[in-house]
Amino acid sequence: MSDLSWGAPPEAGDPVRVGPYTVLRVLGEGGMGRVFLARGLGTRLFAVKTIRPHLAHDADFRKRFVREARAAQRVSGVFTAPVVGVSGEGERVPWLATAFVPAPSLEEVVARCGVLPGRGLWWLAAGVAEALVAVHQEGLVHRDLKPGNVLVAEDGPRVIDFGIAKALHGSTASTSVGHVVGTVGFMAPEHLRGAAAPASDVFALGALLVHAATGRAPFAGADVFAVMTATFFDAPDLDGVPEGVVELVRDCLDKEPGRRPCPEQILERFARYAGTDAGAHAVRGWLPAAVCDLVETRARPGHVFGGAAEQTAMVPPPPPTRLVTREQAPLPTQVRELAAGGTASGTEDPDGDDQSTLNTLRDRAKSLGESGEPGEARDLFALLVRRCTEVLGADHPHTHGARVEHARWTGDAGDAAQARDLYVSLIADRVRVLGTDHPDTLQARHSHAGWTGKAGNPAEARDLFAPLVTDRARVLGADHPHTHGACREHASWTRQAGPTGSG
Repeated sequence: MSDLSWGAPPEAGDPVRVGPYTVLRVLGEGGMGRVFLARGLGTRLFAVKTIRPHLAHDADFRKRFVREARAAQRVSGVFTAPVVGVSGEGERVPWLATAFVPAPSLEEVVARCGVLPGRGLWWLAAGVAEALVAVHQEGLVHRDLKPGNVLVAEDGPRVIDFGIAKALHGSTASTSVGHVVGTVGFMAPEHLRGAAAPASDVFALGALLVHAATGRAPFAGADVFAVMTATFFDAPDLDGVPEGVVELVRDCLDKEPGRRPCPEQILERFARYAGTDAGAHAVRGWLPAAVCDLVETRARPGHVFGGAAEQTAMVPPPPPTRLVTREQAPLPTQVRELAAGGTASGTEDPDGDDQSTLNTLRDRAKSLGESGEPGEARDLFALLVRRCTEVLGADHPHTHGARVEHARWTGDAGDAAQARDLYVSLIADRVRVLGTDHPDTLQARHSHAGWTGKAGNPAEARDLFAPLVTDRARVLGADHPHTHGACREHASWTRQAGPTGSG
């Protein structure tokens, strides 16, 4: 296979073999690791991703990675790059092997050839929607659908790296606190809050279409917090999206997950658009000539591109998959002015990181909630938690207070299960920082038990309130109002659980 010209030659330190695969070339790299072109035991080619050492050394990550990668093996379909091999938990460097698709990414296509016309956008929407049908049917959510994870192949778009982002953040509880993995600008509002669902992938598809139509994401800002704020509160910037596809894009980017079309409905819209057009996913006839040339020549090793033999350059890293709450960025102007009840003026506040600004944001968020806007209060408190963590530290009392308010308004906005999960991690941190018997720890347990019942688990709420009554009586006294409150809640959930403990 000496004539292979995909990617670049391996570098010193690159492996010769990864599992049963022999490394031939380097296809690219990103935040999680490097991707190699490799030969299997026979003659077939595969794309093998190895994980960076700082992740490989994390035993919990290794277990999650293997579990999620094996779950992704269930996904099949023409419009994905199927996972065909996964490392074992005991291997020193975790790896993942997928079918090799010799095609440029959407990121590269737009960078090299420019934006797509309306017809090409429909082709892209249909191919990615078909991939999402396969992913969602297996109970998976992609979580990191972005231009770098969509390959533009001759027979249609291929989605790669599905299911892998989930391995980075672990449990629901830790995710809820703010360890949310994804690429800002392509993440839905509920995804930013730690509750990614199939509808979140549809939102990301809408953002993909905006990128393909305009070369930019639908939400802009000077820093990651500004982009997140725009995602929560602003309408998407759809200037430049062709009229024939803008309605689909707008529906995909709806801030309410329940109002977005599902992938099957997107395919129905594509069918109405395409009519009886044959070769629905073939490149020619759907994409501009320059894109077709790039796609078709990339599919062959030793190809000639631009009139001269060219080795395929390593694909530039796409926007990174990241823990969005670890960004070091100033509080965006829009949030500061929203906190004050005004509108964005573009004027920076030189004291934006001080305590008074955080207090103003907190007061504005509470005012919104108390005036009947629990969803907006929830979103502002989510941003406040992240900013307090950056400015004051994760264990500062004001950070914990913001987390309490975030959990409260999350529940009041209609998501009792998410509120319950937010309190799980808050209890663990309050025990660690304040101690088991601190009043704030006991209050967090009270709230956790209450939201557990409201999430549909009255028997579990009853069982959580029982030891809380004992602990509050021991710490505060049997006649303390908080002890009486826990007694009343225990009695209420006992009645609702019924004699058998069922709801």
